[in-house]
Amino acid sequence: MVRLNQALNYSLLPVSVSLCYQVCIFQLQKIMTSRTSVDGQKIQIFTVEDMTCPHCQGRVEEAARSVDGVQEATVDLDAGTLRVAGGNPGKILQAVIDAGYPARLQVEPVESCPLAETTEQQHAAPLEAGQEYELQVEDMHCASCVARVEKAILGVEGVASAEVNLVEKRAAVQGGNPEMVVRAVTEAGYDVNLQQAKTQEDFYLRFTPWPDAKDLEEVQEILLSRDGQAQLETEPQRLLVRTSSLHPADVVILLTDAGYQVTVEETYTDPGLTQAEETRREIRRSWQRAAVAAVVGFGLMTAHMGGLLPHLQENRLLWAFLAILCLATMVFSGRNYFIGAWKQARHGAANMDTLVAMGTGAAWLSSVLVIAKPDFIPGAADHLYLDASVMILAFLQLGHALETRAKRTTSEAISALVGLRARNARVVRGSSRVDIPVSLLQLGDLVQVKPGEKVPIDGEIVEGQTSIDESMLTGEPIAVSRRVGDAVTGGTMNRSGAFVLAVTRLGEDTTLARIIAMVKKAQMSKPPIGRLVDKIAGVFVPIVIGISCLTFVGWWMFATTLPLAHGLTAAIAVLVIACPCALGLATPIAIMVGTSRAAQCNVLIRNSEGLQTASRLTHVVVDKTGTLTEGKPAVTQIVPVAGVNERQILAWAASLESGSEHPLAEAVLQAWNREEGELDAVDNFTAVPGRGVAADIGGQRFFLGNHHFMQEQGLALPRELTQKAELEADKGGTPVWLARTGEVLGLLILRDPLRADSVQAIAALKRQKIHVVMCSGDNAATANAVAREVGITEVHSEILPEEKLSVIQALQAKGHRVGMVGDGVNDAPALAQADTGFALGSGTDVAIENADITLTGDSLMLVSDAIAISTATLGNIRQNLFGAFIYNVIGIPLAAGLLYPFTGWQLEPMFASAAMALSSVTVVTNANRLRFFRP
Repeated sequence: MVRLNQALNYSLLPVSVSLCYQVCIFQLQKIMTSRTSVDGQKIQIFTVEDMTCPHCQGRVEEAARSVDGVQEATVDLDAGTLRVAGGNPGKILQAVIDAGYPARLQVEPVESCPLAETTEQQHAAPLEAGQEYELQVEDMHCASCVARVEKAILGVEGVASAEVNLVEKRAAVQGGNPEMVVRAVTEAGYDVNLQQAKTQEDFYLRFTPWPDAKDLEEVQEILLSRDGQAQLETEPQRLLVRTSSLHPADVVILLTDAGYQVTVEETYTDPGLTQAEETRREIRRSWQRAAVAAVVGFGLMTAHMGGLLPHLQENRLLWAFLAILCLATMVFSGRNYFIGAWKQARHGAANMDTLVAMGTGAAWLSSVLVIAKPDFIPGAADHLYLDASVMILAFLQLGHALETRAKRTTSEAISALVGLRARNARVVRGSSRVDIPVSLLQLGDLVQVKPGEKVPIDGEIVEGQTSIDESMLTGEPIAVSRRVGDAVTGGTMNRSGAFVLAVTRLGEDTTLARIIAMVKKAQMSKPPIGRLVDKIAGVFVPIVIGISCLTFVGWWMFATTLPLAHGLTAAIAVLVIACPCALGLATPIAIMVGTSRAAQCNVLIRNSEGLQTASRLTHVVVDKTGTLTEGKPAVTQIVPVAGVNERQILAWAASLESGSEHPLAEAVLQAWNREEGELDAVDNFTAVPGRGVAADIGGQRFFLGNHHFMQEQGLALPRELTQKAELEADKGGTPVWLARTGEVLGLLILRDPLRADSVQAIAALKRQKIHVVMCSGDNAATANAVAREVGITEVHSEILPEEKLSVIQALQAKGHRVGMVGDGVNDAPALAQADTGFALGSGTDVAIENADITLTGDSLMLVSDAIAISTATLGNIRQNLFGAFIYNVIGIPLAAGLLYPFTGWQLEPMFASAAMALSSVTVVTNANRLRFFRP
């Protein structure tokens, strides 16, 4: 009967915990305010249910206004709607729901109020249907959160894909209505912001000294005289200028001529800097919370063990005070866990916050019940759980601080890339030079770059010549010469001469921005092994809660000594030792560090699928021209038939190639540029892939190409020229035939030198047990000669571009995993077909877009480096996953008391929490070893 009474009493404990927990969290939420910064005052409309009277109207408006950034909140009681200006829509929605009124964000787009709209939002680029966009998702702490957010996003109609990154707390979404996706994530219990691209049509002016009211009127008159539609808004110590026709540099010149000392600032705030500052604050808060919990917890534990505290029966009032002290500590040090658990509970879900909140809440509440009724849990009066309730939080906050600090280092590569961007540019406006932010440049602007300065933006040199250090792109430390007409890349370093460039790319179209975007996209992507983890994580927390309940029941039913006290200890330990956080971090943290390290090694990995497949390749197919060779062939010899001179052969060949973009065409044209004379006009130009070109010159049809092309025109090749072609081909030269209708006119010999490290690159791939196959459109003799020189045994020569695709398909049909390395338009189909496509950065945009991995340098050694980095990253992921799984497989049974029957030892909850925190730190630390990987 006693046992039954204890069971009935204890069966009410979870209900009591839940009720107390809900009341505490509700009060905490009323006290706490959101910390998310707000960029503007966009109008949002919410549908709010259960509003029946003016009192309801007041409560809903008050709840909305309590959210940071909300400027105005108005309820239409008849329509059942809430109209809000400003604030985070996710936090507003949560505040209204917490006030007791079901609500949802209206999906239909709402026009923004011009008076309440800031610059960034007013000029936010609209999202088109099917476009990819990003969400910043707060409050994600573990793999269960990732699985829940991803499920919510994918549940929205029209969403094609969703990648959720726990480390960055971001989600990349393809397709679907962004407003519906935001609502779905919000309804799943997470605060979310839609990240939109901003344009830079507005800017700030700063004056030294700040002008008085009369001077401000004069400034406005000056600007309105040049742009009648210009708008000015005064802010603290700066002036916002909104103009569609005035260049920022011209504004500076106008005001400088009027006697004002003025500088220009951009309106855009770098999210990377904002995120870094928030990370620093998060670490600082964690240290503070850990310190407070540690002081209270260790103090209480030391005092109790040292005999400084009286027995519970002797002074229950003192213990009640200590319980209140611990509750206050839990509010300060653990409110983030409790609020997160409350949000999840309201949406019928659970995550790591749930485990922590249940463990610490049960420890504190059970202690309070024992203080109120000492015999409630037999044996517990001799060892209350007050110290455990706060020590758990101390260890977890300490672990969170260490984990966050370690995670911050994973973004060092991205930060380094962003740091390559120049902040300001010197714009040439007539005879004046004006420094303005790079983000305010416009296409066609002339920018002056002096020696020792960073090239601020992508452009083309229009004046001067210099040498540019492009090591940030190619990895080559030697500066390259650049003159008028040459392209230069933003972020590179100007070494010697001064020059002026014309801006050709802006914003996200610049080379450096595209590199950063590619690395970020790779970090957001998820390999197949990561998706398996997400499925496991989706049920991890409920399983742990079930194990905790079974643990308590097992102790209560089978233990002979203090079953309830031991059962409660074990149940709490199971809750706090289980670590879905380590499981969730195992894959994304390794992906982030691995792709970042790859970027530092001039290897840009587009997605994690490419990362995973690259680590398992068995064959690599390489093109010859531009891959094994430098891709810069030159005409070394011209052999005409009798009656035709070499100059005439070159003139006809150059005329034919003037309409082609093939590397061989460029070699012929460069040879003609050394001659003096005009090219002949061509008509009816035709390019035959893998064969050659044809066109009409002076009413006659001319042909330029390989011997197959000549034979297809029904031409007989002269024996002596054929022998010459075969001899040169055996030496690695490329014979190109010239003919016109009915006769062969001559032969051009072109040579494309091998890259300096092609031999070493092939050898490195062989050491990685990868079989290298060469595919080339060149004749067999030339292709075989190059293959012998670099050590390749399998050669496919004289093949058309589509036949490269067939070679890859044939290898895949045999069960091989095939990579393809190329740099040209004709390589795009093969790159897309390969398990992993490698595009040389010097190649065409089409090739790069179809590749999984882009090599920013020209060296084929980067293929071996890419494979090595991919292999190391996948190995690191497996280590992390093994550690996370083994940790839980061993830790949970130990916490449940597996060894107690044999050793009499039971894991205390506070030490279980320390082990949980350590597991996450271990995973992050192991991933950060990749930062020091050297391929």
